Amino acid sequence: MMKNDSWRYETKITISIILSYLTCMLLGGSSIAASNLPKFEVVGRDKTVLSIVVPQNTTSEQLKTLILQFRAARKSNSLSTMIPATTQGGKYGDYAIVWVFVLTERDWAAADKLRRFINSSAKSLADKEFDKKYVKHIKAEYFYSVGEEYGSLGYDDGVVRSSNYKKIF
Repeated sequence: MMKNDSWRYETKITISIILSYLTCMLLGGSSIAASNLPKFEVVGRDKTVLSIVVPQNTTSEQLKTLILQFRAARKSNSLSTMIPATTQGGKYGDYAIVWVFVLTERDWAAADKLRRFINSSAKSLADKEFDKKYVKHIKAEYFYSVGEEYGSLGYDDGVVRSSNYKKIF
């Protein structure tokens, strides 16, 4: 990368972060101080669904901040600074559908367990039992699809629900 290209990329990242922060503030969300945003790593993926891992000691307030940051980044078209494209090259853009599960244990965030959870059958007793176990490990969730967006601490789909479930938006 040439020096000029590097400067443009760094400027683009800086502008994206500023826009995300301002969008969140305008939406009445929590202040997103860099120190309050937990570090995370994308560990698993199944099509448009990602599982990310945050440190064990991440607080509920930090989880809420992370979910609000996903929303702000989506609204300012800067999700690319946070996560890989989920609908890359799609008709409605690279982030037409985004579903993120936040966990603290790497083994539960692994792609095979994520895939099993996403593709489980309501008819299978083994899948129902697995879903109950998996949901206990979901610390937060963010979902966006054109026309629908929600974020929460924990998880609730009407069938299985985390004990720590709390709707954020």
